[in-house]
Amino acid sequence: MQQLTRQDVLSHLSVHNETLEIRLPLPSTPLKTKQWVAQFATLFCFHCTEGDWGADRYQVMLSASEEEHELRCILCIEWLCESIWLEPTGVQQNTETLANYLHRSGNV
Repeated sequence: MQQLTRQDVLSHLSVHNETLEIRLPLPSTPLKTKQWVAQFATLFCFHCTEGDWGADRYQVMLSASEEEHELRCILCIEWLCESIWLEPTGVQQNTETLANYLHRSGNV
């Protein structure tokens, strides 16, 4: 599996309706999926819950603390539509807040 970098994610990030799409190749196996999610979480200082598998998808809740606010989103990987995206969750969450966090956070 190719090493995931912040620059890879940020340069392939786009707003699509109420989600942030990450236009990168999908992981090819369950193990590579878990490794990809772990790398993503580390790069952007997220904490992960246990992931949830479906027939053709994987999703995991991510959270991060920034200043006095908690940021929460769901990371979705779906093989049928060949897509990876983030969905903000919570009343005060939106794609702009999430995108700004991704650009400011993480290990450089």
